Amino acid sequence: MQMREQPKPVLEPDNSSSATFQNDRLPIIVSAYLDGELLGEELAAFEAHLKDNPALASEVEEMRQIEKQLAQIGSDILAEPVPEALLRAIAEFESS
Repeated sequence: MQMREQPKPVLEPDNSSSATFQNDRLPIIVSAYLDGELLGEELAAFEAHLKDNPALASEVEEMRQIEKQLAQIGSDILAEPVPEALLRAIAEFESS
């Protein structure tokens, strides 16, 4: 029976009072943060890191705004009713 390997923590503690973030993993950490996937100690440590790093906090906020804008792309089109001619064409295609 194989033992499942524990997921690696996103944060790597150092000898200081705060956690450091491995540079090669920072994009993964930011993505997880924006997606709401950081929990507990990792979330608290990353938010503390953002408070200590205003430039990074600004970039993360900009990414959050971009995500919101991307999520809205096409929403106005989706809100429009499907044209009757298109619905008829689909129905004809499906019945043939």
